[in-house]
Amino acid sequence: DRKEVYLGDDNSLTLTFNARNEGEGGAYEAELYVALPPEADYSGIARNNESLTQLTCSYETENQTRYLSCDLGNPMKAGTNLWAGLRFTVPRLKDTHKTVQFYLQIRSKNENNSQSEAVYYNPEVVVQADVILQGVSRPDKVFFPPANWKVPKNYGVEQDVGPAVEHIYELVNNGPSRISRTLLELRCPLRIQGRSLLYPLEFFTEGPINCTTDKSMNHLKLKLQHISTESPILALKADEHHVEKRDVHKTQLAHLTNLSCSNVECWTLQCNVGLLEKGTTAILKMRSRVWAETFTERAYKQYVMECLARFNVKKMPYVIPPKHYPSGQKKVVTPIVWNKPDIENSVPLWIIVLAILAGLLLLALLIYVLYRFGFFKRSLPYGTAMEKAQLKPQAASEA
Repeated sequence: DRKEVYLGDDNSLTLTFNARNEGEGGAYEAELYVALPPEADYSGIARNNESLTQLTCSYETENQTRYLSCDLGNPMKAGTNLWAGLRFTVPRLKDTHKTVQFYLQIRSKNENNSQSEAVYYNPEVVVQADVILQGVSRPDKVFFPPANWKVPKNYGVEQDVGPAVEHIYELVNNGPSRISRTLLELRCPLRIQGRSLLYPLEFFTEGPINCTTDKSMNHLKLKLQHISTESPILALKADEHHVEKRDVHKTQLAHLTNLSCSNVECWTLQCNVGLLEKGTTAILKMRSRVWAETFTERAYKQYVMECLARFNVKKMPYVIPPKHYPSGQKKVVTPIVWNKPDIENSVPLWIIVLAILAGLLLLALLIYVLYRFGFFKRSLPYGTAMEKAQLKPQAASEA
């Protein structure tokens, strides 16, 4: 059921065969003989298809050759046509062999034509690795205006810069084969026309990974918020010649929304990743601060800062070359989101209080005027008991 087996994998496979007796007589003590390569193990009869015959097989060794002997019938009658399947694993592949070989043959105790022609199955040995790059931004978005932040007179601690952002990248080898050398490159926005965007502080690594940068981490030598328990990478000296400079218009930041390395200056972090077995990872953590002063000058304009990480596998530890070297990329974005202004807080409190007092004063004045004009007296219902009592004596005198 497969034409290739992979270095580093268990390589489960099924050999499905068709055995026929096309002669005129029965084949007595007929059996299927299967010689296994040293790299393979027998795991059982294939039972995933009801149309396959369930055979009885024995697993034996002769002259250091491991083989299967499966009963095909005694006799295997003329015209017999059966399908059956055998399951194997191939976990012990060697990268010096380009193929492995299974040998199948029908053997019988008949005097004539006691064995069939041999059939060989030779799956190709292949080097292949599924490598992926994952990335995430913490937080996933940055809200402006920053809480409890003001433009500092002098930048002394990292909190003076603005909100913190951490990007985490994970290079995962899902195998089956190993990779021994990979180049990982990270590029993030630095500035545009002299205005800082994302200030890099420090980075940390986990696993077989070593990184260097073309820009100094924390080149202003700000006091960091904390000291990580992991070993930080030492900052390199600033080298302005390595910054990618682009010819941009003076008002470009006012018109841009997506801040990526295609339209702003970026810093670059280059990492060499060593041996990664199947199921292992290398992790890069990058800590930065959003340069708040740049964005507060453009209040309520939304931006998206985009970092791009790329990887290319350069070497795999095998004699057999891979059909292709894995590569890929991952974009991690950090949106700058402005909170909507609070309508209540947008009006000064003294104006709200003055408006309430003026309203109460106007209401009191209206009530007083209505009272002076007798509005409340005339509003009493005509013909009350008191009025009727006053009218009766008056009517009697007139009579």
